[in-house]
Amino acid sequence: MRRAMAAAGRRGARPSEGGDYFASMTDLMLGLIFIFIIMLVGFAMNLHNAESRIISTTDKQNEATLARRDMLHDVARILKGVLPVTIDEENGTLQLGGDVLFPQGAADAYPDALPKLKLLAHALDLVLPCYAVAADPHPLAQCAGKHKGRLDAVYIEGHSDSMPIRNLRFKNNWDLSAARASETFKHLVADDPALAKLANDRGERLIGVSGYGATRPVDESKSAAGMQRNRRIELRFIMATAEKPELDHMISEVGDARSR
Repeated sequence: MRRAMAAAGRRGARPSEGGDYFASMTDLMLGLIFIFIIMLVGFAMNLHNAESRIISTTDKQNEATLARRDMLHDVARILKGVLPVTIDEENGTLQLGGDVLFPQGAADAYPDALPKLKLLAHALDLVLPCYAVAADPHPLAQCAGKHKGRLDAVYIEGHSDSMPIRNLRFKNNWDLSAARASETFKHLVADDPALAKLANDRGERLIGVSGYGATRPVDESKSAAGMQRNRRIELRFIMATAEKPELDHMISEVGDARSR
């Protein structure tokens, strides 16, 4: 009798063991599905965040481009009729025409160029504080409605023609172009000292100078008119935006995420 009951007990245990096995498999599958859903949600969130960063960065770059365009045209409008300028929106430069400021081979400004440099200082003082950190932090009325781009640097660039120069003052065209840029800066900050105190958002001084000699001509011809065009001062506006490698990295992140 006991043997019969034990045998019946063993026969009754088999269905229970099978049920436990299938229950364990079901729990495992549900666990895997749950993990997969968590990973999918995480992937979607990371992709969304990366795309949002790209959109935000692109918007900032577009805003900076528009702000730089406005800056160039605002300065040019103030100088109109007094100091001839050429706007290059693509490179963000304002070219001050030909021999208007300096005689050929010299870095001492024409006497009649001094009022023009004073007006240039006034124009920069009206426009640049809208896009930089000024000594006076109070909002300026002329900044209302402006694009929100920020300046990283403004370079006063000196350029010469290709005619070699060597004398007691200048060893070469590099010296001449750098001296012209420095002289321009000196007159600007003398006329408007607040320009020397403008800073970018990192607290660095905004305005600097550089000389390029004859290495960046705007006219490749060797004509007298072409040489005159190459003898110039340029103001180059550098906007604070995400660096291209950083943007390329974010785009690569999105591309990798979509291909998974």
